[in-house]
Amino acid sequence: MTNSIKNAGTSALSPAFSRELAMSRKLFLALTPPSEGDTMADAERLLSALRPEYPEVALPYYVLKRDYPAFREQDWHITVSLVFTGKGWQVASIEAGDTSGRHYGLAADLGSTTVVMRLMNLNTGEILGEEGCFNRQIAYGTDILTRIFHTRAGDAERQELQAATTTTLSELMERLAKKTGVDVSGCPLLVVGGNTTMVHFLLGIDAFPVFMAPFAPVFNDGGFIHGRELALPFDGLVYCIPSAANYLGGDIISGLLAADIMKNEEISLYIDIGTNGEMAVGNCEFLVAGAGAAGPALEGGISKYGMRAEAGAVDAVSIKDGRLTVTTIENAPIKGICGSGIVDLLAELLLNGWMDLQGALQEEKSARIIEKDGEPAFVYGWGSETEDGEDRYFSQADILSFLDTKAAAATMVDCLLSETGISAGEVNRIYMAGSFGKHLNLESAITIGLYPDLPRGRFVSMGNGSLKGACALLTDRTLMEQFDRILPNMHYLQFATVEDFVPRMQAAKFFPHTNLDAWPTVKAELVRRGTLKI
Repeated sequence: MTNSIKNAGTSALSPAFSRELAMSRKLFLALTPPSEGDTMADAERLLSALRPEYPEVALPYYVLKRDYPAFREQDWHITVSLVFTGKGWQVASIEAGDTSGRHYGLAADLGSTTVVMRLMNLNTGEILGEEGCFNRQIAYGTDILTRIFHTRAGDAERQELQAATTTTLSELMERLAKKTGVDVSGCPLLVVGGNTTMVHFLLGIDAFPVFMAPFAPVFNDGGFIHGRELALPFDGLVYCIPSAANYLGGDIISGLLAADIMKNEEISLYIDIGTNGEMAVGNCEFLVAGAGAAGPALEGGISKYGMRAEAGAVDAVSIKDGRLTVTTIENAPIKGICGSGIVDLLAELLLNGWMDLQGALQEEKSARIIEKDGEPAFVYGWGSETEDGEDRYFSQADILSFLDTKAAAATMVDCLLSETGISAGEVNRIYMAGSFGKHLNLESAITIGLYPDLPRGRFVSMGNGSLKGACALLTDRTLMEQFDRILPNMHYLQFATVEDFVPRMQAAKFFPHTNLDAWPTVKAELVRRGTLKI
């Protein structure tokens, strides 16, 4: 079997850049200075010059108060930054002289664990820099629900979460400024992709309704907000990509924009699986989406030695002729195993017959399967290979816990397709989003039943779909039109309401599935290796 994944940097995911389509513009204007016969006020003089091309342009009070000295600094030669707000243009800044050659924008993925930001040259479309860091909200809870309950104590606690969020974004702005030499405080716009709860935290709004029945958020579209109003160190506007539901946030909508699903006739499936599983299926005529808990297994969270993708994490595994080979991030001594390593490990155990279809380790098949803590376990790193001299292993209980997560994720995909009457074979493109979708071995993921067994050329590795979508919107404002057309008509599937969800999930608690005929290439490989007798 071969592993073939399309790169998200091609086709619809990287359209030709046009500076005329960007969400912001910088215009140099040589205004006629006032005189005894022309006493028009500065603000009206500016708006009068703009309105022939920008009839709906608005000049907010805070911009005028902050920037009005610029008119007289260079004899009414100014550069004005405009931001498109969906219905018209808004002045974001006024600078003395001609600064139109320095036109930059920011895009960010506001994740619950990691936040990533890019700085873009909006005159050329070039990505000048990218920085990421852990979300400072983690200090108030590693999981989102703990953070929400922290904010229930009152306004002061909500402000703490908001400050943690803005401090994280500010840190990334400072890093980008230092890395690129660009004064990011002058950027007209920051576009943010984040889930519904993260955006509530950013705007200092109670996120408890997101998790409380009937699960109606306070808002889905926060509009455009002045950066200084959010205590961010820049003078532009912040726009958070709107969400569609409590568990279907702007990060997923952003990913759908990047994948261009809503413009194409072919049916596509978008999958972002992490602690939560979020997915959508559709094309230009319809879109059905759903989300649900998948568990921490794909981030290594179910194993004693599970870990995130950091130095020392086993991220790839192969077994050939009875010999185990592993690689670790940064080639460091083995510290633990991350999600992509777990998927590889289980696929290899299955293909080599060291684990059966139900996930039971076959102790007689390998000297690496030994008893640890009173149960069978597979040792992927002997003490001589690890950072502290202790064996690293994946236990039978770990396998069964992972099987629960795999079954939940696969069942969500199965239900999404069946509820829309679409067979897996009718899906033309499968976009795999998120860090997990970027780093995993596609063949291994299909082998264990995490993804449908479809021609490998249909799979596209998206990487960070939320960040890609934010960048796409930053450089192409026409994408905003899709919000008004799609969001009100998007059908959100509540997996809890699917009557046979539990039986389907039980059927998926096998590697790859109880219905082996639905995974024909995996079945054929098991037969070829002699692991499966038919």
